[in-house]
Amino acid sequence: MNIESSPAIHIFFTADNNYAKYLAVSIVSIVVNTESPVHFYILDGGISEHNKNRIACLQKIKSFEIEYIPIDCSRFNHVPKSSQKHISDNTNYRFLISSLKPDLDKCIFLDADLVAQGDIAQLWHVDVTNDYMAAVTDQFPLKPNSWAKKLPLPENYIYVNTGVSVMNLKKWREDRIEEKLFDNLEKYRNLLWFPDQDTLNITLAPHVQYLPHIFNAMPVQRYYDMDQKKEAFSNPVILHWAGPKKPWKKPWVEMSHVYFHFARMTPFYEEILYVNLAEREEKTRVVEKNSTVSQRILKDALQYGKLRRRYYRYRFLSKIMLGKKRKHYEERKKSFRERLRAVRRFINSD
Repeated sequence: MNIESSPAIHIFFTADNNYAKYLAVSIVSIVVNTESPVHFYILDGGISEHNKNRIACLQKIKSFEIEYIPIDCSRFNHVPKSSQKHISDNTNYRFLISSLKPDLDKCIFLDADLVAQGDIAQLWHVDVTNDYMAAVTDQFPLKPNSWAKKLPLPENYIYVNTGVSVMNLKKWREDRIEEKLFDNLEKYRNLLWFPDQDTLNITLAPHVQYLPHIFNAMPVQRYYDMDQKKEAFSNPVILHWAGPKKPWKKPWVEMSHVYFHFARMTPFYEEILYVNLAEREEKTRVVEKNSTVSQRILKDALQYGKLRRRYYRYRFLSKIMLGKKRKHYEERKKSFRERLRAVRRFINSD
């Protein structure tokens, strides 16, 4: 089948059973906003038949094709872990797309923590004839001292977020990209913070086309380029909660109301709410179990400035005093340093 002559839009996801409910939200958001026929391919990390049947129920809202492709997980046993706990090994399955579907010349790949607000045909019609991939530039690598600066990337290349991407599978096969991805995964394993995304950037640069930011607007990202943020949210086609702050975990995050608008259309809605509630209750039990410690940390957090000033005072005194006084202030310094660290962990915790 020649993809260019097909009326269908071909979209790949990776998901396991735990992510099936979020996959359903992404799927329904796409089909209700897209006029063209859509064919989904799920690189299957173990989705149950029960959940597959629940996803199939979405076809009552609007017709679409879906195919589950089982993956031999053993091929990824030696892949380095992501620096982010919320990122599973399943995301690496996308390396196999060009060989899993040799009849497709082009596809869209999407993470399952996003929703479409517009017609995804706009993304499908991006011309990648001369590129390996098209994607939106990422924000984290714009930070000073970013890990991405240590990656072997061309000098003028801008690191991209691959959670929304258009892939030229024909060119991947012609240039043996799949083989190169696995080679680079091993070659640069000690430099990789995000193994799948870092390796795609390393391998596909500089043959990457930069997409307008409306195709991957990231509500929970800190934008270091305000012009890009303004463009991204001017009329976003896709909203992508890239990072650990997911709307189902933190319903107060920016634009989560859009996510739950689509979640309500799925048979997983109550489950999504329940999982979030159960996690909160478990954290509450942990806090209650350690109530004495938690109350002290909360008190310290409310007096953070005062705590910090006392720490620096004891640090200074521990340097200029001698004998027993020096030992006393050294102990006080260590005590206040630990209290400050506990407050920071408390503030930054999920």
